[in-house]
Amino acid sequence: MLFAHSALAAPGDKEANQGINAAKGGFCKRAIPLLESAESQRHRPSSAVPLADCYAKQGELLKASEIYHTVASEKKEPGYSARDVAAITSAKKKAAQIDARIPTLVVKPVEPYEGLVVEINGEAIGDPSTPQRFDPGVQLVVVARAEGHEESSQKITLKEKQRREIKLRLKPKPAATKPPEKKPPPKPVATKPPEKKPPPKPVATKPPEKKPAPKPVATKPPEKKPAPKPVATKPPEQAAEGKAGAGEVAERPVEMPEPTPPPRRRQRDVWLGAGFQGFFIPQIAFQLLGEGGRNVLVPGGEIALSTRLGGRFDLVFSVAYARFQMPETPFKPKGHPDTDYEIVESDLQALQAGARLVWNIPLDREEVFAFRLGAGIGVGWTFLGDLYRTQAYPADAVPGDPSSFVPGDPYRYKKCRGPNDPAGSFRYCNQLDYDADHYPGYVEPSWFTRPSGRPQGLKPVVYPWLLLPEIGLALRPWDRVAFDLRVGASVTGLLGGLGMRVAL
Repeated sequence: MLFAHSALAAPGDKEANQGINAAKGGFCKRAIPLLESAESQRHRPSSAVPLADCYAKQGELLKASEIYHTVASEKKEPGYSARDVAAITSAKKKAAQIDARIPTLVVKPVEPYEGLVVEINGEAIGDPSTPQRFDPGVQLVVVARAEGHEESSQKITLKEKQRREIKLRLKPKPAATKPPEKKPPPKPVATKPPEKKPPPKPVATKPPEKKPAPKPVATKPPEKKPAPKPVATKPPEQAAEGKAGAGEVAERPVEMPEPTPPPRRRQRDVWLGAGFQGFFIPQIAFQLLGEGGRNVLVPGGEIALSTRLGGRFDLVFSVAYARFQMPETPFKPKGHPDTDYEIVESDLQALQAGARLVWNIPLDREEVFAFRLGAGIGVGWTFLGDLYRTQAYPADAVPGDPSSFVPGDPYRYKKCRGPNDPAGSFRYCNQLDYDADHYPGYVEPSWFTRPSGRPQGLKPVVYPWLLLPEIGLALRPWDRVAFDLRVGASVTGLLGGLGMRVAL
């Protein structure tokens, strides 16, 4: 039963297992299509929650919130495994966390507008004063229009946890005034003349005295009055530019919010780095203790793990390798005679472990460049190689002629082959003092060893390591990758390093 054949697996289990493993490893681009395919075939909380986790990592917070809330509202069903039950429990906590990260936008009109319509990315918003949720980093185009007002448009971008409010002011359209219509003059009223009445008939009784018939009174028709002239009405004067006219609302500028600056780059707390680290030992360092010496370059490398302390400090733990190889070099202690010159060689190899505290000073807002200043301590161990010392004599001397063995250029001195070998070199190649047996093949003992009757050995086995100060410049071109250039002064010489770090 523990090793069931794949043919017995439920639909989508293969994709779900592959997607869950990819999500755990941080490979969300590979995990998302596998988990989406598994969910389309059969829903399981154990595959839905990793899918939401990957959405959240890629900034698709709305998708992640929807899945978390859906899983959190589920109840344990028959067939759910312990992993499914654990996913339901974790989804409740993750739903609250992801909701706090989702930014919101509120569009608040400064005054009521008739027929106001607000669209965000082409989709009408029912109540713009209600907070609307959007994914961070997505450009939003907010368009507002109302009756009698000009259309307003603006672009904004929200960042995580931002609660943004826009005060909406719309600009009224200019009022179009028409000149009053000219009315036609009133028509004159036509008056009819009064009708003529016939004269009264005489009564048949006594013939009345004939009186002359009255002449009809001529009535003049009423005089025609001239039609009233139309009153010339002047069209209303247009309001001067910038001033409100009669019955016109003064124009108000639309307040556009300031563009939202891009979000700061996410801070990474743990880095793993590696690179070149070397030391330069100048000849003057030898001359502080004696005469002779030469410039020596000590190549090596370093592996380091750093963690962020507070806001600007890094604590760096490192393990480094260094090869202290020095060719044949003349040297004698300060104040000693010329006859004490020796040819010194080294093929020592060492490991160094240390800790450094580094202060980061950003040089720009995105923290692409940063100045670094720090110091460190540690310990070194020469695990391989030896230090060789051989007595030397002037190369211009003539064997057999002691008078020719006189001081010369120490960088041309040759190694003695033995006591008074070559002949006449007894003052240089001798068996006196501490260097009596310093002939070819002699290996210097460590400084924890003191041969009987002789000085303590000079070969360093375990030695302290100090770096003060360390000065550097960091370049972070990508979110998870950074390059470091640093120099400093240490007990083993002048340090120089160039490395690369990767965020974990």
